[in-house]
Amino acid sequence: MDPKRNQLAYQEAAVRNASAIELVIVLYDILARDLHAAIEAMEAGNIELRTAKVKHGLLALQQLEGTLNLEEGAELATNLSRFYSMLRSRMMKAQIEQDAGILQELVQLLFNVREAWVELSGRLDGIPAAARAQSAPREPEEAPGAGQLHAASWKA
Repeated sequence: MDPKRNQLAYQEAAVRNASAIELVIVLYDILARDLHAAIEAMEAGNIELRTAKVKHGLLALQQLEGTLNLEEGAELATNLSRFYSMLRSRMMKAQIEQDAGILQELVQLLFNVREAWVELSGRLDGIPAAARAQSAPREPEEAPGAGQLHAASWKA
């Protein structure tokens, strides 16, 4: 059996069983993976691959934006909307200027926010589903020690 097919089947099963927060984390991983691939393509001078990866990253970002409920999400949703707009703008700037440094900065930012989602997911795992439904989600805080990790080596 093809290893890529096995990996795809595994990923599909994981997504089917994922919570909403876990799906957000998956989208962050996809976006980071695309940015890393775009950086590598940029450094190799591969315009076609760079463009494809930035485009795919923008699609992942669009999915993240589509999950926001600005009416019920209060300040968190508004802040995430601003964050996603900034990411899109910076991705486009990096693409136009062919600046891998901008993409590397975005990976660092994504890593920090992703870690906050992971921490929130972990906190919610310890809360019964009924209590979780009654409590309003809070803005994720930076994960302890996140500043000690190196985003340059983090790949989704």
